[in-house]
Amino acid sequence: MKGFKAFLAEQQALEEGVVKKGAVAAYALQGRNHGNNAVRSYNKAKQTLRTATNAKSSDAKVDALTRAFIDLLDGLVSQRYQVGSVSAQITTAIALSKN
Repeated sequence: MKGFKAFLAEQQALEEGVVKKGAVAAYALQGRNHGNNAVRSYNKAKQTLRTATNAKSSDAKVDALTRAFIDLLDGLVSQRYQVGSVSAQITTAIALSKN
């Protein structure tokens, strides 16, 4: 029969495993969300450029290009956040696997 101390040690090891997997999964989800935000911003920029081709005045076209450029930059910022989240996920997975 297993002793109480052995039982507690086993339970602690199980709980640590769940926490480790949860930390890695949280960074993975964060990376996925940032990637989705980047795609959303890029698609918004594309749609803005498509509608700008139908604009008659130069001012309307310049305004549309400005909005598309801002959406493009928002997408790039989200992509940078995605890279950071994936880096954190990999670092966490490696650090936790050594224990």
